[in-house]
Amino acid sequence: MTILESALVFNIVWTGSVFPYLRYFVASQLRHSDVRFRFVANGCPEDQVELMHGFAAAHPDRVVEVFVSSTSMERHGAALDTVLAARDDGDHFCFIDPDILAEAPFIRRFVAALHDGCMGVTSGKGIWTDDVTVPPGHPGVPGECFYSQDGFLFGSPHFAMYRSPPLRETMFRWGAGFGSAGDDLPQRTKDALLAAGHDYWLYDTGKIVNILLQEDGHRLCHFEHSALVHIGGVSHYLSPPEKQGEVLAVDEEPDQRWPWPPARLEVARYTATLLRALCDGHQPPTAPSGIDEDLTARLARVRTALFHLVREHEADLGETTRPERAVATTPRPRSPGRRRCAQ
Repeated sequence: MTILESALVFNIVWTGSVFPYLRYFVASQLRHSDVRFRFVANGCPEDQVELMHGFAAAHPDRVVEVFVSSTSMERHGAALDTVLAARDDGDHFCFIDPDILAEAPFIRRFVAALHDGCMGVTSGKGIWTDDVTVPPGHPGVPGECFYSQDGFLFGSPHFAMYRSPPLRETMFRWGAGFGSAGDDLPQRTKDALLAAGHDYWLYDTGKIVNILLQEDGHRLCHFEHSALVHIGGVSHYLSPPEKQGEVLAVDEEPDQRWPWPPARLEVARYTATLLRALCDGHQPPTAPSGIDEDLTARLARVRTALFHLVREHEADLGETTRPERAVATTPRPRSPGRRRCAQ
């Protein structure tokens, strides 16, 4: 069966007050695909939901809905489970992180994987690393780790496309969901995970579902796409979960469910600072000093991508609030002090 891009709905889970900044990333996803999007507001203030409605009104053929999954911030996987239970998007269930930018068309290869027998396909390695394997002796499966030491595929929680019927069947059979972390599972499911060789005390979004799909005989696939640039963790600096929309002080670090690798911290921190500067009309910061050559090159890649992102996609944003609340914004030359994003 041919899969049309326009028939796919990608769920984007938004948290806190990140929308004014990360909507640029979504504009790039929109420009370089024909898929549609659902904005899932997970613990977002009312003004942020209004901004989402404004974006949706400017792109009525591409944003199908603004869906409030919870007024308080829940786990990413729990928000996805809420959507899956409440909405039926047909043959596929898809999601993508809001801090993934697209630099060229990207959907076709993933659709081809589903055509070729993959029940699900994931992607989205953070630009800060090349190692996506769970470290030896690690007690859990973090989001950024896609493989076990022996090569078993846990998949990615950042970008995923699934065939919906088998996905729903597996989740129902095992009593598991994208938000399942381990202790919340039925005992028979815990026993099945242990028997399959997965002895971890905590699992990030979708890891357990991906294991169980393969236990049920389905094929899960994963690959990276050169057109996608995933920052990773930037939302925690733009709007830390523990602060419910507040901004971090200069010397503060967000709470970490998992201890973050230093490279991830550097990239997320620098990206958030640079994105704020570009959006708010401030002087862009230089890259931090005293870091190794590899990380310096990665930050240079981020810097180039963000300058291009904000310049290229401002015209794609459309209205920033609901039509009855404000006049549609028209891109025009900006003075250095004019705010672009946090409107």
